This record gives sequence, C-alpha cells and structure tokens, in this order.
Amino acid sequence: MKKILFVILLLSGLTTQAQKIIQLDDLSVSDTLLNDKAIIYGNFIQRLKFSSGGFPQDIRLKDTLTKNIYAFRVKPTFKSAKENLFCYYLPPGTYQLLNYWYTESKWYGGKVFTEGILSTANKPLFVTVKPNKIYYLGDWHFETTNHFFVDQKATCDSLLKKRNVALKLETALTTLPTDSL
Repeated sequence: MKKILFVILLLSGLTTQAQKIIQLDDLSVSDTLLNDKAIIYGNFIQRLKFSSGGFPQDIRLKDTLTKNIYAFRVKPTFKSAKENLFCYYLPPGTYQLLNYWYTESKWYGGKVFTEGILSTANKPLFVTVKPNKIYYLGDWHFETTNHFFVDQKATCDSLLKKRNVALKLETALTTLPTDSL
C-alpha cells in the first residue's frame, strides 16, 4: 500500500505546473511608444531601507481577461535608494494589482515576503491601460503595510525625463490604482 501511495504522489507531482510570471520590459533611454503596448511609469517608495540587502523588489499584476501574471521591478538589485522610478511597456488591458514581493536581508541570506495589495477598504485594486498611450500611475507608497498612491506627476516627470529623453511625458494620463472597474 505504501508503494502505491508513493507512486501516486510521485506522478501527481510530475503533472503539477505553476503559472508562468511574465517579466515586463523596462524602457531604455531612447525607447518610445509602440502601437500595440502602453507605457506605465511612476515612483515606488519601498518598505525596507538598508535591510533590503541589495535584493530586488517586484510588483505583480494579473490581466483580468487573459489571467496572465506580469511582474515589474520596483527596486533594482543592489540599489539601496528608498525611492525608485519605474517605467515599463505593458500590453493593453485591465490589471489587478496582486502583490508586492520583497526580500529582507538576514545573516543567512534573505527572508522572502509576498504581500497582497488592497485598497483601504480591503478591496482589490485595478488599473486599465490602452495601447499607444503613456500612463503615470502615481507615487506608490509601500513603506508600511498601509499602501497608498498619490499624484506627484510633475516631480516624477522631471526625474524620469533625465533618464528617458524620448518619452513625451506631457501627454501621459494620470491613472492611480482604484478599487472600482
């Protein structure tokens, strides 16, 4: 009986599959709009200070139609700045903000955390983007477990313009995450 149970467990493990997470493409200095994609950007204020230990931090989104999971880096590897600009291509659609993924540095390596992203009313948050448009998604405050989003577009635009001179940020639409579709 133990051998049969072992074989069943072994075979069920072989058929288990995890959902693939698609990493979004970061924009380079000269990148511009593409006809089939949107551009999202903003400023991310991370939870950890120097205890991030150089580990990256990501946000994960789920396309509400296709159910594809996308990730984008909000704190690059080996960067210690508390605030980091993000700027990515994103396929058009409506996205649920799923979670904030980060690692806290420990003496033995790191401890990984995955934290759901919800509104102050504990509802899922969404953002909708259309092709060939630029969206400012706000300054994302994740320094505590009470996440919030604020419009600081002028400041963010001036910082991003230094990094990517090709983007026409004056045409960007301000779209903060919301708990209503």
